Amino acid sequence: MILRIKKFLGSLSRTKIAFFIIGIGSTVWFLIRVIPKPSRASYPCMRTSAPFMSAFVLYLIGLASTVYLFKEKKGRLFLLKGVLAIVFVVSLLISFRSSTPNSNQTALLVDASYFQANDPKGVAQGIFPGRVVWVHNPDATNAGMTNKSGDYWYMDKNCNQAIVDEMLSSGIRRMGGKANIAEAWDGVFKYFNNNHGKGLVGYTPGETFAIKINLTNSCCSSVGTAKMDASPQMVLGILKQLIEVVKVPQEDIWIGDNYRLFRDDYWTKCHSVYPNVHYVDGTGKNGREQTKPSADQILVFSDKKETSSLPQHYLDAAYLINMPCMKSHDAGGITLAAKNNQGAVLSYKAENGNTPAKQSAYYMHYALPNPPDGVQKTDQYRHLVDYMGHNELGGKTLLYIVDGLWAGRNWDGTVEKWQMTPFNNDYPSSLFLSQDAVAIESVCFDFLLKEYATKATNVKFPYYVGVDDYMKQAADPANWPAGIQYDPEDDGTLLKSLGVYEHWNNATDKQYSRNLGIGNGIELKKYGALATDNYQNEITGLVNPKSVDYKLYPNPFTESIRIDAGDGQTLNLNIYNLKGENVFNTLMNRTYIWNGISQNGASLPGGIYLIRLTEKTSGNLVWTEKIICNKR
Repeated sequence: MILRIKKFLGSLSRTKIAFFIIGIGSTVWFLIRVIPKPSRASYPCMRTSAPFMSAFVLYLIGLASTVYLFKEKKGRLFLLKGVLAIVFVVSLLISFRSSTPNSNQTALLVDASYFQANDPKGVAQGIFPGRVVWVHNPDATNAGMTNKSGDYWYMDKNCNQAIVDEMLSSGIRRMGGKANIAEAWDGVFKYFNNNHGKGLVGYTPGETFAIKINLTNSCCSSVGTAKMDASPQMVLGILKQLIEVVKVPQEDIWIGDNYRLFRDDYWTKCHSVYPNVHYVDGTGKNGREQTKPSADQILVFSDKKETSSLPQHYLDAAYLINMPCMKSHDAGGITLAAKNNQGAVLSYKAENGNTPAKQSAYYMHYALPNPPDGVQKTDQYRHLVDYMGHNELGGKTLLYIVDGLWAGRNWDGTVEKWQMTPFNNDYPSSLFLSQDAVAIESVCFDFLLKEYATKATNVKFPYYVGVDDYMKQAADPANWPAGIQYDPEDDGTLLKSLGVYEHWNNATDKQYSRNLGIGNGIELKKYGALATDNYQNEITGLVNPKSVDYKLYPNPFTESIRIDAGDGQTLNLNIYNLKGENVFNTLMNRTYIWNGISQNGASLPGGIYLIRLTEKTSGNLVWTEKIICNKR
């Protein structure tokens, strides 16, 4: 027998030997992983091994059938039966995979009429509350790009670095309300730090940054370079902004997709310019640094089923920048800034005695709208809310930037031109920026809804039932599902409104309630990318609340609450509920006593409200605070 095996192997070429090794390995690996848990058939690694397994099994079928037809010996007949058994098992698994909603054949969809225009929910965030800046320049990308060998989307000849830099600069200036880019960044920092109890201060040297980009296709060699991830030009662009404009030392910046590879396309472009930045990935090879998970499981998902560590450099950082791509998704419907946090979590939960999973991209998919078990519902627990609200994730996010230079269909990002206006069969060539975690999801969701409105049903992912659950729940605790209290630190402190959720009036005008002057929801601001666009300051400066002894007492209150602004300036006093509705407003000077009534004099119910003080003339934000009314 041994001699026969040696003789057989000796007759094979190296190519055939490699084919047998890969085929056997892929088949064994697929069966070991998928038989105990069939839903794993949709894992990226299983998708990678499936073609090799299929080719090998088909080869064995042909070989065994030939042997069976011409030499009906018992041993060879047994071989044929064994092969057919394997084929049967594999067929069942493939059938199971095809019957799940993630195969996009049976997913439940909502109609476009489901989405209500200009009905904001939540409390808008940002220097300009609820603002989302959209910068569009069709010259940023090459409309003639073929996405074939030598002409891929990520190459500089197809994505103009200088224009991308201008687009990013234009967006930052509009976020900070300043014509000068450095002053605009300073405003962004001051707003963030003031809201985090640091006072109205800008960036302080020595503070560190973590930047989360999306390199999901680094998971699988089979995906190929034609599929879209973060634009290398945007990765270099954000580094330029921090290092050249904000003056952050290179060594104080960590950037990457924590458990994916920081591919050479990005490394070559960025490391050659900024060699001292920490480029992190899942392996730490070839000059990259391997992501170190925190020692403790500090993220507790609010349904209490799972926990996770987080990257240690997130915990050490003073600020995060969340920079996802513009993609649809066959399990989540869409994948934007909220889901970009998925690449930060790490499961230590061992499965079937195996080593604990290293990358956790799948183990929380049960909480997505199109879960592996195929059960689609709305008003369910959505783990993305935990990401958006956790102190070390959304709580540390200074700025959200959606890279929409290119658009991708599904998680692996098949690059597509968009048909909607103003793209008109061109690539989106757009950036979206915001300080409001919910508003930026809402705006990009509207773009995806419009673009996918006329696509085939089997790829109409943004229309899945329940896609907007996480946005509604992040905007307003009143939308939380029964039995769920969002508390991702598990410390007894529940999340409050994380931003404002709203849909535009129509896809032509693209106007939200603040654009129309009818509500306190989203403000979408569209701009070109030219640096010489005569942009004027929108604000003259932020008032330092630390120079005035602002006080609220008692808080919580039952009958009334006293609001003190001790310097005597005249201010606009606005009070909002958690739906983002302006329930009361007035002018105040030094002191105002509010007794829990609405603007029309009606008594308001007990609950959580948000007080905002702004300058009378400029409208500049000077102070904001949560108050609790204990009225019954």
